[in-house]
Order: sequence, then structure tokens, then C-alpha cells
Amino acid sequence: MKSKQNRTLKEFDSLYKMIDDVYHEIALSMHLTDSAFLILYCLLELGDGCSQKDICKLYSISKQTVNSSVKSLEDKGVLIRKAGVGRDIHLFFTEFGREFSEKHIGPVFDMENATFESMEPSECEQLLSLTRKYVQILKKNMKQYVLEEKEI
Repeated sequence: MKSKQNRTLKEFDSLYKMIDDVYHEIALSMHLTDSAFLILYCLLELGDGCSQKDICKLYSISKQTVNSSVKSLEDKGVLIRKAGVGRDIHLFFTEFGREFSEKHIGPVFDMENATFESMEPSECEQLLSLTRKYVQILKKNMKQYVLEEKEI
């Protein structure tokens, strides 16, 4: 079987998972699901009125997951939904939701900025450049993989 990860890929995947785990722990500390955290993070970042579709695209989350989390956040009085053009749904903070997000999610932005600021500018650019390259090549290879027939 030739399909085993090499050491470098295993480490890369492990690091990716560790980053994901950091955000999972942050979400848990706020008693939020990962998707609810991302929705509030995105709404705070993009501002009131961003669409559910924007969140789906930006974070590669399914429409069903976003819709379910939005409904839960709406039930908790954190945000409200308003119809947009066509089938678009736009999200807005309630006063409680804005205060909560500014108090608890705003510092996550500070943590992320401090993390990048603790690295040399050239290291940040190298990290971004190589990650972009990896994603570009992965997408190209994935297209070839998806085109091949597979059966169970």
C-alpha cells in the first residue's frame, strides 16, 4: 500500500489539527460550538449585515451547519436574521450579542494579531506564501482525484 503519509505531511496535519484545537478550546471556554464561535467571529470581523452565505464561503462550513447554529444563537438572543435579496439571509447582533462578542471574541483578534506580531515580518510572509502554494497545489491535485471513478 503506497498511500501512507510521509513524516512531513503527518507533522503538517498534526499542526493544522493543533491550530483547530486552539479555536475549539476557545469556543468551549465561551460555551459555544465551533460553528457558533465562527459565526460570531465572522460577524464581528465583517460587521452587521454579513450574509450566511458569506460565512459559509469564508469558513467552508455547510449551509445546514450555519443555519442550525444561527437558529440557536437567535434563540439565545445573540443575533437576529433579516431577509436580503433573493434567498440571502443577513445577520445582525442584538445588543447582548454585540457586547458578548466584543468582550469575548474581540480578544481573540488581539491574540491572533499578537501571534503574528511576535514573528518576523519575513516569517509571516513565508508562512502565508507557502500555505497559499500548498492550498493551490492541493486544489489542483484534488480536482484530478475527484475526476477518477471510485467504487466501494
